[in-house]
Amino acid sequence: MQELIQQLQEKVGLTAEQATQSIDVIKEYVKGKLPPFIAGTVDSWFAGMSGKTEEKGDSIMDKAGDFLDHAKDTAEDWAEAAKNKVTDFFNKEKDQH
Repeated sequence: MQELIQQLQEKVGLTAEQATQSIDVIKEYVKGKLPPFIAGTVDSWFAGMSGKTEEKGDSIMDKAGDFLDHAKDTAEDWAEAAKNKVTDFFNKEKDQH
């Protein structure tokens, strides 16, 4: 994400190395605020921001969309698992009485 590094250099006066390190700090901060299952997605999302060239067709918007799709799928999986556990619990209670 060379554009972001350039903006940090121009607007804040950071060197390229400082800008890259700043992005790494932000990435770790974001990962620390989110559930662990999203950590890999955050790593993928920020992969292009460490000064490496992004692959064609792999824009930040594509990464954001992938991130949100993964988060949605995971939330749906958790909801289904919770529903199954509640159903099992009530079925066991019903069978005991």
